[in-house]
Amino acid sequence: MRRRPLAVQVTAVAVGVALVVAAAFVVAIVAIISLRNSTSRETHSKDVVAATLQAQTLVVDMETGIRGYVLSGKAGFLAPWQTGEREWPATIARLEALVADDATESLEAHTVDNLVFSYENDYAKPVIAIAHISPAAARAPVSASEETRRIDAIRSELGQILAVENARSKHRAAAAHSVASEAELAAGIGLAASAFLVLLFGAWVNRSVSRPVLRASQGATAIAAGDLSTRLEEDGPGEIATLAQAFNAMTRALEASREELVTQNEQLRENEKAKSDLIAMISHELRTPLSSVLGFTTLLLQRDFDPTERRRYLEIVDSEARRLAELAEDFLDVRLLEEGRLELTPADVDLAELVRTQTAIFFAHARKHVGSVEVPDSPLIVPVDRDRITQVVANLLSNAIKYSPNGGRITVSLRRNGNSVHLAVADDGIGIASADRSRIFEKFFRGRAPSAGIPGTGLGLAVSRLIVEGHGGRIGFDSNEGAGSTFWVDLPVADHVRAPA
Repeated sequence: MRRRPLAVQVTAVAVGVALVVAAAFVVAIVAIISLRNSTSRETHSKDVVAATLQAQTLVVDMETGIRGYVLSGKAGFLAPWQTGEREWPATIARLEALVADDATESLEAHTVDNLVFSYENDYAKPVIAIAHISPAAARAPVSASEETRRIDAIRSELGQILAVENARSKHRAAAAHSVASEAELAAGIGLAASAFLVLLFGAWVNRSVSRPVLRASQGATAIAAGDLSTRLEEDGPGEIATLAQAFNAMTRALEASREELVTQNEQLRENEKAKSDLIAMISHELRTPLSSVLGFTTLLLQRDFDPTERRRYLEIVDSEARRLAELAEDFLDVRLLEEGRLELTPADVDLAELVRTQTAIFFAHARKHVGSVEVPDSPLIVPVDRDRITQVVANLLSNAIKYSPNGGRITVSLRRNGNSVHLAVADDGIGIASADRSRIFEKFFRGRAPSAGIPGTGLGLAVSRLIVEGHGGRIGFDSNEGAGSTFWVDLPVADHVRAPA
């Protein structure tokens, strides 16, 4: 937004000061009027309080007269009662007139009148008559209790009126004090307007010019000290604001450059750590199978064994060699994950035949497990890269065996599902913890496998997802911790075998 020149702002300040002075006089006049209104309301409130107190006094007189007569039996004690009964109509009428504009207090005043009327006719007069005939009956506890109840009800209603008026009186007094203070302040502002006009320009120059320049100087010092988060307020006349905007643009650019350098440094550190972790993992994962292969081949070369034992050793060597091959393949596929590219050579492949072949290979070496294969006899043609999809199927079968180390059933099912083929591999293994499920397809993530002594690199599922999604398919899983997992893959069938629309 374009800032106004300094001369224009000086004129605007002068006009603003004149308006402030005029407003001060207007406030003073309004304050005087408000003070008069507050005084009038305060007088009315005092009148209500006085009428309420007079009503309370009459009620006390009536109660005193009745009680004195009942206790003494002398008619002279009835004088306060008679006076209260005589003066009550005028007193309550005055109170009702004062609170006529207030619905709540008007209702309370009317309620008081009804209570007093009931007290006179339903209690006082009958008690006087009973005391004349049987003083003992009039002095009975039930009579005193009834009188107390009725008088307390009358006092409660009158007390509510007094409480409301006292609260209003305090509020009005505070308002009157506030209005008086405002009037004094407005008068003071009016008297000081001339001096204010002289001082205002100097204060405005200080605020709009001197202070921004000082802040710019302090900001430059902070930037020189390395605090690139320093910003200036972009206020003041046009020239000052332009300077602040240019300063802020410079500091933002410097801060962005520094953040970019920090981010790049963090990435370099993470890459170095990833490389260190990868080297450590390679060293750990390759050592065991290499040791087994070297150890058993050395035994076979140095000693003669019977055919059964020789075959068992050769099977171990074969298993460890396969493990080495899997590790090498996984490490080579890291490049695919890092660069985000995948080279596929799709061709029509019978997925049913591929799955049968792979399950036969893996189940032949999984003696602890019971294999179940549910694959249709008819071909299921999918346009895929045979080697890559073989890698996915092999990975799912290998995981099912590894993550059910105590054996159990492994079920492999394949079926046509509309225009896609659904492959599922289920096991009875250790399952996947809830906290690990969101990361199961991350590279190098292995969950509880290391603590359970299960070998692997944590790359198989990450590479498998890359391959499946590269074919336009989907991969996912269902798992119950401690009760096994089911990994599934959906792949689109070839166009020429799709169901007609």
